[in-house]
Amino acid sequence: MLSIMGGIAGILASTENVEMDSILQKMDSAIKHRRLESYYTVNHNQAKCAIVGPHASLNTKSDLVIVDSNSDLTGPTETQHVDSLSKLFSVIVITVDNSGVNLQRSLDGTRSLYYGHTENTFVFATERKCLWSTDITKQHTLEPGQRVAYSWEGNLKKERFVILERPQVVETSRVDTLNNLKKTLLASFEKLQRNASCAVLFSGGVDSTLAAVQVANRCEKTFLVTTSHKKAHDASAAMRAADVLGFPLDIIELDPRIVWNVLPRVIYSIETSKQMDVEIALPFYLASRKAVDAGCSTVVSGQGPDELFAGYAKHVRIFSEEGPEVLNEHLWREVSVTHDANIERDERAIAAHGLESFFPYLDQNFVQLSLAVPAEWKVNPTKSPQRKVIFRELAQSMGVPTEIALAPKNATQFSSGSSKVILNAIIQHVDGFDDMSKKEASKRVQDVLNEIAYQLHMPNVQRSDEELAFDMKAIDDVTERIG
Repeated sequence: MLSIMGGIAGILASTENVEMDSILQKMDSAIKHRRLESYYTVNHNQAKCAIVGPHASLNTKSDLVIVDSNSDLTGPTETQHVDSLSKLFSVIVITVDNSGVNLQRSLDGTRSLYYGHTENTFVFATERKCLWSTDITKQHTLEPGQRVAYSWEGNLKKERFVILERPQVVETSRVDTLNNLKKTLLASFEKLQRNASCAVLFSGGVDSTLAAVQVANRCEKTFLVTTSHKKAHDASAAMRAADVLGFPLDIIELDPRIVWNVLPRVIYSIETSKQMDVEIALPFYLASRKAVDAGCSTVVSGQGPDELFAGYAKHVRIFSEEGPEVLNEHLWREVSVTHDANIERDERAIAAHGLESFFPYLDQNFVQLSLAVPAEWKVNPTKSPQRKVIFRELAQSMGVPTEIALAPKNATQFSSGSSKVILNAIIQHVDGFDDMSKKEASKRVQDVLNEIAYQLHMPNVQRSDEELAFDMKAIDDVTERIG
């Protein structure tokens, strides 16, 4: 039986001459993978609002309130759903009342909403592709901690109800800091319902291993899955880590034929053809497809510790050359935009298969506490590994074996081998690329990805001036499916 996942599509028309049903039907069709099941309408004089969304909705005498959240996580109660939204995790709240429609997004940013408007029409949806099906060309992101109100008369108002403030570095002992981090992170994982069936995107690194240990301690069913080229770092690291933990692991092997066939689906799902985004999303997409076969309803991601605890080589350079205060500022800025840089992409790659996502490290209490940890405890150029030093200590205290906690890890697109496999897939399937050197072909990867997006009728795609010829079957399959 298919589970119902989160998502919303809606339209408010301030006049009667808008074909609302037709527009909403197109929007709903664009995210049919989310299997939304409930339809709501609210009339106000000559204006009307129609929404398709999750079944679990809260209604009061005068308002329609729809809460979009992951049903595998403990959610808001009727009394706290709006007033304490600043304290809630991974929710979108839509309220329709006498003033019009109000959109609100929780500060963690792990659930998305986009909107756009014309003189008489306001549309909003979980994915941009819903808005592509309308006549609205300029689309906006509902930012984390933001409220957008659109009145029945057609007036738009935006405001922030909460912001991610940069916390001051807390002067406390290392032991107390580790204890506080552990307590807060455990509370984040405890949001998972005991009866949830979860897949963990597993690379064998410290982030995903800690997630796997905590999910296995919490949930009825835990499924580890990794997507990697057979010679890539992730495959061997994941197998070693799973063996140490005693957990079963499913490995999806990347090969050029499979990758070429799914590239159009990945690009359409994540709504961008940017090369780095496609390379990162590909393993997420394939792993989530496997999670469906395993009967999972939520995919758990280890995204977050690299930004919170200085997990990249550039962080060591900043610390060494510019000092800890500059690194603290840099990490805060990275975390402030991670919803846009990472989370929205990853969530869409997972949702393409009708699955929910959970990002436990982005719980706001954990984020605030992590950003208050001194940079000197995150980076130590004299140690090995140099990065995420205190996070590795935290992981060990929460059940991650030392040999895994202290193992180095590369970026997803390199450690999984997705970057190389995408290049090889393009060389094998695009006319003339097999006559190029790999260096020459690598410079054209972005052009090919853009051309695929263009053939999928995605907006705002920059095509190359040079003509590209390749088999269109995989693209035709996607365009036929999306209509």
